[in-house]
Amino acid sequence: MKSSLAVFALGIAALIVQGALARTLSPPWCPDFAWLIVVGVGLRWPTFLSGIFLAVGLGYAMDLLSGSLMGQHALLRILTFLAAALAARQLDLSGGLPVGIFVFAMTILNGVLTVMMLSFFVGVNWPGMEVAGVALAHGFVNVLAAGPMIRLVERVLGRFSDEEVGRRAPLSLGFDRTGLV
Repeated sequence: MKSSLAVFALGIAALIVQGALARTLSPPWCPDFAWLIVVGVGLRWPTFLSGIFLAVGLGYAMDLLSGSLMGQHALLRILTFLAAALAARQLDLSGGLPVGIFVFAMTILNGVLTVMMLSFFVGVNWPGMEVAGVALAHGFVNVLAAGPMIRLVERVLGRFSDEEVGRRAPLSLGFDRTGLV
């Protein structure tokens, strides 16, 4: 429970920092810190169901602060968490290069899904090819910020883990499967 609250507080802080930074940097040059927290949760979170609830909470917080369609970021955060959790369990994402490639691909996919949702619900036309450069720039910026943000999630998880660190093994009663030891 402590780790969930700590990572949620980290996500809210990331939303605040991202909002403040977005006022000085143009959109493709501002990393999506809150989205990277969800990616970090997907890559490093120990349990699946509580990670989904955390991703939904951070997504709804983004919806409230951004003024977008209610539930848009929550749905995208669920999909991001699921993709990151499945990739972490199926692929070797232990180094910086694999994580960078994953973050870059997921940034592009997240942008495409955002445009698809807006075109479906609001009727926004698909942007032209000029948006491709902006998407690539945003992908590279997210890759640069991914390492520190994922390490921050790891540190928070290590610090506020719900398990006791260094807990001793239970005392043996002198029995094993075959009988007495």
